[in-house]
Amino acid sequence: MAKLKGAKKVAFLKRMAAGRKKANTVKKTPTRKRKSVTTKRKATPLRRAAPRKRTMVRRRTKIRRAARRGSKGIGSSLKTGVIGDVVKGIGAGSLITLVMSRVAPNSSITPIASTGAAFLTGGLVGGAANLILTGGLGQLGGMFGGASTPQQEFGV
Repeated sequence: MAKLKGAKKVAFLKRMAAGRKKANTVKKTPTRKRKSVTTKRKATPLRRAAPRKRTMVRRRTKIRRAARRGSKGIGSSLKTGVIGDVVKGIGAGSLITLVMSRVAPNSSITPIASTGAAFLTGGLVGGAANLILTGGLGQLGGMFGGASTPQQEFGV
């Protein structure tokens, strides 16, 4: 290629400079054609209403339980706590006294046996209650050398 001089050189340089300039235009992308959907889309399942919660049923059962708990009454209060121990002690002492009066009437062991049974079943509280009910420690005096008062029996 021969060297250019003068006007031809200037024209060539202008063309080269014009080619180097970047155009400020945005490059357009061709629009894409999309195929229409031929496959059948999955239908969304219907949302069914959740079954109702039966709150009244739960409430009724709670009320019934509370009523049962409250209706235990006097019978159950005599079986628990200090009163229960007293009742057990007195009951066991009376039962042993009854049995001993049938087996060995007027025996000197009867008061001690009844007090022992009361202590065994009702604990300290039951034994003390039985002692107080049957006449206190004076009843046990016959066993330790003192004079014991005879027990009165009531016939039917």
